[in-house]
Amino acid sequence: MNTVARTDRFDLCLPLTLAYEGGWSNHPNDPGKATMRGVTQVVYDDFRAMQGEPGQSVKRISEQELVAVYRWRYWDAVRAGSLPVGVDYATFDFAVNSGVRRAARILQELVGVTADGAIGPMTIGAVAAFCRARGIAVLSDALCDARIRFLRGLPTYGTFGKGWERRVLGAKAGSQVDDSGVADRALRMIQAEVVTVPAAPVITPKTYMAAA
Repeated sequence: MNTVARTDRFDLCLPLTLAYEGGWSNHPNDPGKATMRGVTQVVYDDFRAMQGEPGQSVKRISEQELVAVYRWRYWDAVRAGSLPVGVDYATFDFAVNSGVRRAARILQELVGVTADGAIGPMTIGAVAAFCRARGIAVLSDALCDARIRFLRGLPTYGTFGKGWERRVLGAKAGSQVDDSGVADRALRMIQAEVVTVPAAPVITPKTYMAAA
C-alpha cells in the first residue's frame, strides 16, 4: 500500500471529475456563476484570451477546449502528474471544486511543508515521503476529510452541501452503498495500482552471472 508509483493519469481522472460537473449552470448562489461542465465563464475567457481567440459564451466550449482547460487550469496547476496515484485524483478534483490554491495549501498542510498554495519539488518530495511512511490511502483520505471540513464551513453549504458530501465521501456520506465519491475512487485506484505492481526479481549469484 505504500508504493509511490508516478505516471500521468489525467485521462483516467478527468471523466471521474466530469461525472460530477453536469452541464450548463448559472445558479444565483454559486460564486462561479455561468458554468458549463464545470468550466466557469471567467476561466473560459482567460483560456480563449491565451489562445488569441475572441471571447464567447462558455456554453459553446468545445470538447477539445474542455480537456485543454481542465489540464491547464487544474491538473497541471496542482502538479497532479507528479503526485502518487489516488492523491493525484483527490487533489485535482478538490482544485476543480474549490480552487487550485486552496487544494494545494491543504495538501501542503497535511504533509508538513509551508502552505503557500504553489506545489513544487519540496511539496512533491514531502508527499512522497508521507506516502512511503504512512501509506498513500492515508493521505488521500485525509485530503478528502479536510476538504469536507472546509465545505461544511461555507455559507452556501445549505444549498450545495448534500451534493458536495456525495461527491467527496460517496457511501461514507450516508447515501446508497454502491455510491462512489472521490475518497472511494481514490482508494480503488491505489489498491488497483499496488496490486498490479510487479514484484522485484530476486537476484542471486547464479541469475546475475547468467544475465552478465
